[in-house]
Amino acid sequence: MTGSDVLAIDRLSKAFTPNRPIDLPEFLAGRTSLLYRMLDAVNTPGQHVILYGDRGIGKTSIAHVMALLTQEPDLSNGQRAILVSCDANDTYGSIWRKVFQEVVLAERRLGFTVEGLADMSRWDPGDSIQSPNDARLLIHALPNPTVIVVDEFDRVPMNSDARRLMADTIKLFSDRNVRATIILVGVADSISELIAEHQSVERNIAQVPVEAMSIAELAEIIKKGFASANMPFEDGLDERIARLSQGYPHYTHLLGLWAGRITVTRSSPQVDGRCLDAAIPAAIENVAGGMRQEYEQATDSTQPDNLFKHVLLACALAEKDSRGRFGIAAIKEPLERILGRPFLRPVSYQTHLAKFCDQRRGPVLRRVGSRRNFRWQFTNPQLVPFIRLQGVQEGLIPSD
Repeated sequence: MTGSDVLAIDRLSKAFTPNRPIDLPEFLAGRTSLLYRMLDAVNTPGQHVILYGDRGIGKTSIAHVMALLTQEPDLSNGQRAILVSCDANDTYGSIWRKVFQEVVLAERRLGFTVEGLADMSRWDPGDSIQSPNDARLLIHALPNPTVIVVDEFDRVPMNSDARRLMADTIKLFSDRNVRATIILVGVADSISELIAEHQSVERNIAQVPVEAMSIAELAEIIKKGFASANMPFEDGLDERIARLSQGYPHYTHLLGLWAGRITVTRSSPQVDGRCLDAAIPAAIENVAGGMRQEYEQATDSTQPDNLFKHVLLACALAEKDSRGRFGIAAIKEPLERILGRPFLRPVSYQTHLAKFCDQRRGPVLRRVGSRRNFRWQFTNPQLVPFIRLQGVQEGLIPSD
């Protein structure tokens, strides 16, 4: 491998980051409107933000970039940002303890003024923070306006006091004009799944749902990434990768990274369709989480002529509503294409749908609605693009 090859691979690894959040604005494509909405809230006194959506949709990357954009390190009295992540053991007090542990380090890392930090010298990391007023008094001691990003808030146990007390904190901060904005980030279909008693603070919250990305937005990731790596690509390749990604930026970054690496190792003049096809097995092998295990559990069978893989792929390809739900009629056309058999009757795949909802197969699907209008959705939406890539690799569907 030549020196220029090593340089190209290094540039690719910086441009495409499937296994870590984006923290530089220039690499966060397609999310400008969301950032503007959050910035408007941060710049509005008394407003706070809840950023929510499916897992793997890019919320953490948005939160990291937002923290960077709100920083004013060159101004002694400028705005500062603190970013912490929750885990399954957290309580209200432990979340705020994480926040103030970061503040103690901020003199070096984030540029809080020394004089202001002296006001917090009485606080010890072991001190208990039990109420919203405890948090307010400690935040009040800071000399700078502060943005507090609490990521993975959904991981806090449902029976924890954190969800109710965080709502009380938002209300208190708003009522008392505290110079701080709280941004809660988590997996949810609505803010009611993240924060208790949200009705009492709705006027103080900017609700920012993060949806699956469009083809154009995902294609922008590819364009920016290959431009940063100084690698030309075949016309239409960006949209091919975007379609394979099914709205999830993780897969776009993964396919872009491996298609670029294969291009370098083959000494190809541009990233083309053959490089992308060769990248798919590597992408499947390196996809985040336990996608392969979920897929294998859902499709496992001792019968050689079983249709579990085919029906699950048809579910992944089925036209869905805004909540990712599909009816049984939506499976018919893609399954006929996959099997090459026209005029399939629903009875030939109804049993598969029922089994996909069984615990023994994940469950990979959940059924919702009434008996006359049942609909299905994936329990893990990130599995949808994985299933499609697996279908391409096994020759069940084309890659374009």
